[in-house]
Amino acid sequence: MVKSKKILAFFIIPLLYVWHCTAKNFSTEEAQKARENIVSTAKQYIGCPYKSGAVGPDYFDCSGLIYTVFHDAAAVQMPRSVKVMYSRAKTIKLEEAEPGDLIFFKTTGDGSISHVGIYIGKNQFIHAASDGNNTGVIVSSLKEKYYANSYASTGRVIPAGNFNQDSGESKGDEADDEILTEEDISESGKGGGASSGGAGSNTASGSASKKNIWYKNLVFDAALFCDWNFFLPERVMLNWRGIAVETNVRYAAWKFQPGIGTIFRYNNGTKNFQIPIVASLNVNDYIKFYAGPVINCGTPYLPDSNKTRKIKGSVFPGIIGLSFQTPKIKAGKVLLSLVQDFDYTVYNDTDGGALNFGNSLTSGLVFSTGVRVTLPMSNLFN
Repeated sequence: MVKSKKILAFFIIPLLYVWHCTAKNFSTEEAQKARENIVSTAKQYIGCPYKSGAVGPDYFDCSGLIYTVFHDAAAVQMPRSVKVMYSRAKTIKLEEAEPGDLIFFKTTGDGSISHVGIYIGKNQFIHAASDGNNTGVIVSSLKEKYYANSYASTGRVIPAGNFNQDSGESKGDEADDEILTEEDISESGKGGGASSGGAGSNTASGSASKKNIWYKNLVFDAALFCDWNFFLPERVMLNWRGIAVETNVRYAAWKFQPGIGTIFRYNNGTKNFQIPIVASLNVNDYIKFYAGPVINCGTPYLPDSNKTRKIKGSVFPGIIGLSFQTPKIKAGKVLLSLVQDFDYTVYNDTDGGALNFGNSLTSGLVFSTGVRVTLPMSNLFN
């Protein structure tokens, strides 16, 4: 009996949690405000690249976009998968849809619910598309043949607001477009219209549709570091190694994101100024490798030698480093994160020969702790 109760609890508790995630009481005014917040928040992410399993703020998959937008805009904790979202949302007719409702699609061969977007009115929806002519967070139209063919259902999580059903806008606004019904979708999907594509195929949907222009996938960041390590040539102790400012730009449309940047560093250990010029590769949102030549300004000295032992900075090979950063916090159009770098800069003896292992390590190995500010170019076009 005890075992059966545990098994029952194993299945019931997750279901209760999912029910609690989407259960929230709203007055009509609160529902209206929540829906407006959902639409405006979703629009802020237009242009962000698609990445499977991502919930933002730099990348999203389709359910990750819903998960984040509903949490941030309406304090509604959504399930993480499309199928569970579909099972928990109240099914409504398409012609009853208001901005902030969910549009579900069947985009795979097995006929299951596999894609979701946020309805924004006038037959348009915002979603994170994985393939097709345009990918990432885009605006698409239910009039497109692909979406007409793959449309499955409309779901409601937030209660109805104060919208004019004829326009998809707040009451008092004029209608600019006809509202489709499920019958219209069914008929339009039988022929004509835009060419079909993958889950997220998007043709011109008016000025609201965002093209996947290459420069919108650029991400700029800058970081301020305090440099340190914990050993010197003759002893082990925590010591300050200077300050550094790093700037970088990367192309975020690919899984492995290439970039280029520079670092401006005053190295208090070697008593000189350094300017590494680095190529970088971001493996995901949290890890970055970088390497490149170093321009050394001034004469470097062996740390803790009181400027009695000169050494020589190497241009190439120069610096190699590894960077870790925390999840980002959104602050307006920029993103903030804490970051920890580990890098090694090559130094030689004044005659060009290699330093011994201990002196090479104490001269070149630096730990950098700081704050990084990130600005995706896509945020400037929202």
